[in-house]
Amino acid sequence: MTIFLSISSYKDPLLINTLQSAYKNAKNKDSIIFAVVDQNDQKLEVDNFDFFPQLRYHFLPAEFARGCAWARSLAQSLYMGEDYFLQVDSHTIFEQDWDEYFISYHKKLSKKFYKPVISSYPRNFEIENLETMKIKRHQEDDSNTHVMVIDDENVFKEGYFSMKKGLSIGDNEIKKGFLIAGGCLFSSGSIIEDIPYDPYLYFDGEEDSMAWRLFTNGYNIFHTPNTPIFHYYVDPSNIVTRPFHWDQTEETKRDTNWHDLKQRGRKRLNAIVENNLEGVYALGQAKNLDDYSLFSGLDIKNKQVLDPGNVFNFNKLKDLKWNQDSEKTGIFG
Repeated sequence: MTIFLSISSYKDPLLINTLQSAYKNAKNKDSIIFAVVDQNDQKLEVDNFDFFPQLRYHFLPAEFARGCAWARSLAQSLYMGEDYFLQVDSHTIFEQDWDEYFISYHKKLSKKFYKPVISSYPRNFEIENLETMKIKRHQEDDSNTHVMVIDDENVFKEGYFSMKKGLSIGDNEIKKGFLIAGGCLFSSGSIIEDIPYDPYLYFDGEEDSMAWRLFTNGYNIFHTPNTPIFHYYVDPSNIVTRPFHWDQTEETKRDTNWHDLKQRGRKRLNAIVENNLEGVYALGQAKNLDDYSLFSGLDIKNKQVLDPGNVFNFNKLKDLKWNQDSEKTGIFG
């Protein structure tokens, strides 16, 4: 069983560490296909990697970068029919046998649902010593399920876009969710052909629109316990820092203005919600946004929170059995 591991990077000094961690800690190392979009000033010496034959590497001078969703779409173009798809950020570390973890949970979910997706905001790690790459994992002993909710101070922050956050739910049961994280997204490889990343988004709305498109196309989002990857979140105290595409110093090196790309992305998000878009990047036909409102308590079309307890704290879905209303039935249940 092969995994297409999609990683897009913008001048990230931790990209090499991410690749090495994924390979080193995979149980079936030969089954990992690395799809890397490296937007930087200098290419990696890719032939130095032990897994060079498994590496599909696309280098792009950083001045031509056009944002997160565009880069992730570009990485998906390297897909060649692998069995599974995992997307992570370029500043991620992997726990031992992470590949077996995702595949086993996906198989379990697939017994009840045709199109399961596993996603969450990974727990945090920080670097304590750069020379030795000594790291500290936060919440390392927290094996509970981490779900995703809307940040109550940033709901419909700008138009249809809302900020999201992770929440440790207090038990280690699988949870059915209504949001996804771009930095931890696992499903069958066919998701790339069914619901490819929209290259016309910028950053805001990337996760929102993907959650809506997955839901309306009949996919089911799940949060699983003790997710085996950790993420290097932005913090002023970070030893290792990286530039952002929208930094002023980065902007002077490009012909494209990040603000214009952001505005174009916002218009794209509006077109998706208002059903003014056709084709593979539009909402699906299996369900609609009214169904999404009933399930989540978040009314996207009218920019209203119908069920604050669930939208902000996961109250309703916390007690919902993950296999309730499953799509597959049989004498063995």
